[in-house]
Amino acid sequence: MEKGIVIAKYLRISAEDTDIRKAGKVESNSIGSQRNLIDNFIGRMPEFADADILEFCDDGWSGKNFERPAFKTMLEQMKCGSINCMIVKDLSRFGRDYLTVGNYISHVFPFLGVRFIAINDGLDSAHTMDADSLDILFKTLLYDLYSRDLSYKVRSAKQFKAKRGDFLSPFAPYGYIKAKKNKNQLEVDLESAEIIHWIFKMAADGIRPVQIARILNAKQVLTPMMYKRKIGCSRSEWPCVNRQNFWTENTVIKILCDERYMGKTIYGKRMRDQVGKAHVVSVPQSDWIAVENAHQAIVSKEEFELGKEQLQAYLKHDKIISSRKGTMLYKKVHCGVCGHIMKRVNAKQPYYICNTPRFTDAYSCTKEHILESDLTKIVLKELQIQALYAVESSHIWEEKQQKRRKDIDVTTKMLFQLKQSQTKFDCSMQSLYEKFAFGELDKTAYLRAKRDIVKNHDVVSLQIEKLEAKLKNLNTDKILDNQLTDYLNQCTEIEKLINEIAPDVLEKIVVYPDNAFCIIWNYQENLRQLFLDS
Repeated sequence: MEKGIVIAKYLRISAEDTDIRKAGKVESNSIGSQRNLIDNFIGRMPEFADADILEFCDDGWSGKNFERPAFKTMLEQMKCGSINCMIVKDLSRFGRDYLTVGNYISHVFPFLGVRFIAINDGLDSAHTMDADSLDILFKTLLYDLYSRDLSYKVRSAKQFKAKRGDFLSPFAPYGYIKAKKNKNQLEVDLESAEIIHWIFKMAADGIRPVQIARILNAKQVLTPMMYKRKIGCSRSEWPCVNRQNFWTENTVIKILCDERYMGKTIYGKRMRDQVGKAHVVSVPQSDWIAVENAHQAIVSKEEFELGKEQLQAYLKHDKIISSRKGTMLYKKVHCGVCGHIMKRVNAKQPYYICNTPRFTDAYSCTKEHILESDLTKIVLKELQIQALYAVESSHIWEEKQQKRRKDIDVTTKMLFQLKQSQTKFDCSMQSLYEKFAFGELDKTAYLRAKRDIVKNHDVVSLQIEKLEAKLKNLNTDKILDNQLTDYLNQCTEIEKLINEIAPDVLEKIVVYPDNAFCIIWNYQENLRQLFLDS
């Protein structure tokens, strides 16, 4: 193997593999097993003796999902030319989506100059026929089907466990901890359970959720997130604006609506709509799996129903509601001080206001409200201004893209010619060696001719390397899609900001004190690149 070659060992195991293994499956797919197999393979290959070896491991990631952290890191290094070879135990460890796997093996890796080896499948892309063989195509399809079947089996197994009352979520709800002897069983956490019971008592006494939140903040009671961190919860990411948070009306309402505090387990509120994908969809309540008396209750059924009754009365009469789907600025308006989404007041003229001052005095958020109609006008005006700039620049951008396309064509042709020359040098080297072997050339003449061929071969190889880097740069995502300018061109004709437009173009509006605004667009980076390229 040439000097400077870097091998990427790629290891992967999914949650499904782990679940099946616990049921008695041989640990042939374990991370340790994969690592040992690949190490042994590399050790048996003399061509890999001087290679640098990197390891990338995705533990607990589905083969149907290619948005894996280690895989993405490895791919970025491949794009930079830092990795020349990738080795996996078998194709199933690389991925189980046969279309995506086939595309990587047949197109992406060859383009990046990466050699791909799947040991147990006997696949080595250095042998051109391997990657496109019928046997490999069938194997990728079978792995895909196996992944789907495995996912359905795991789902069925979890549903069975849920129906018998097992707690299957990764983290216990606030007020509970997982039993040390059985992680599928909840135990009451006395310290936080006292807070839960207090919240239900205050609700039963007619204290509104917003007042409950303010009382908890005034008493400096740790929020569920902060309490979990205090007791050492392993959860690394939280759906929270800041690292430090406070009790809010929504947090209190969520607790008052959680039937698990009556001792009930609930499973299946959401499910993934595609195998291996992270996207989840809500499931109708009639399809949830609910089991009574699965663990010790914190509040009685009577206490829960009384708190729920008071909550419903509060929600019925309170004007302040969260932004609803269907409104053009749904979850788009943020407070610039605390960072939280501003509440939409459903008045005759709807307006937005920061709700944080109702719960805590920790932030100096503005208490002024801003009309939804004013925000809509601001967004429309800014959108039309940017659209005019974009359309004005688009013809210059198109000329540059035409030049870029010509550069790609010229570079591709030059690469083809250089690779033909390289092939001729290889043939000349073979012919030269045969003449030397059959005594038609003496050693001195052979070495002199070989040196000239190697020199010319190295010059061509260097030219090829430079042109491939240039071609790669020309083909990167720096080239903007014409859809952006086409879309913005339409925006110049818009009379008003309708519901279909805001979700596409607007990421958020940040509102600061004294009516200062900052509009962040979904396509902001693309627009900036458009102006730079123009």
